[in-house]
Amino acid sequence: MDKPVLGILGGVGPLATALLMRMVIEKTPARTDQENIPMIVFNDPQIPDRTAHILDRTKPDPLPEMAKVARWLQDAGADYIAIACNTAHFYYDGIAGVVDVPVLNIMDETAQAVCASAPEVTRVGLMATEGTVASGVFESCFAERGVQLVVPNARDQRLLNELIYGQVKANRPYHPVDLLNIARRLRGQRCDAVVVGCTELSVINHDLPSVERPAWLYDSLDILATRCVEIAKG
Repeated sequence: MDKPVLGILGGVGPLATALLMRMVIEKTPARTDQENIPMIVFNDPQIPDRTAHILDRTKPDPLPEMAKVARWLQDAGADYIAIACNTAHFYYDGIAGVVDVPVLNIMDETAQAVCASAPEVTRVGLMATEGTVASGVFESCFAERGVQLVVPNARDQRLLNELIYGQVKANRPYHPVDLLNIARRLRGQRCDAVVVGCTELSVINHDLPSVERPAWLYDSLDILATRCVEIAKG
């Protein structure tokens, strides 16, 4: 095989995993089947919930299962790995430490992409799980670049939780405008940009008509997919 093989640690959640695959395919400048990027996907929905463990360490630890999947992807022939979940990156070191191939970091890639696209940015809003917010990992990635992270108020965080867990993960209908309204409220807090920092929220964001998606809204899964393609091409 003459192209690097992308391994996707998926199932966290399943619909977000399918969307990452689609994004990679759509971003690849392929004219034939053969010009697309080879992918190995382990869609493992049995991985324990990441937010539940971050907020309460008595809950099942997802790291052992995610590490097992990463090793399986490497053994199956993956040359680099992407994780279809922002919150899972709280465990990034533990995952990357069990394999010899590069593991992309969606949070670092997002912070880098936002700051490269908008060098004047000083405040960024974050829409994510409670686990991601509590972990402080996104905050650290932006702080390294001199950018302050702003999180939603308690009411909007509850609305995000419902979108993530009560709708996308539960395979129930959702309204993309609900996500956009929360993003606009963060924007109103003097945020230069707002990040879609949960891959379930990326599913919702992807359903927004492009004409309704503001330029200041950055999707972490979209950024990760772009990076996956860049590596395959480079």
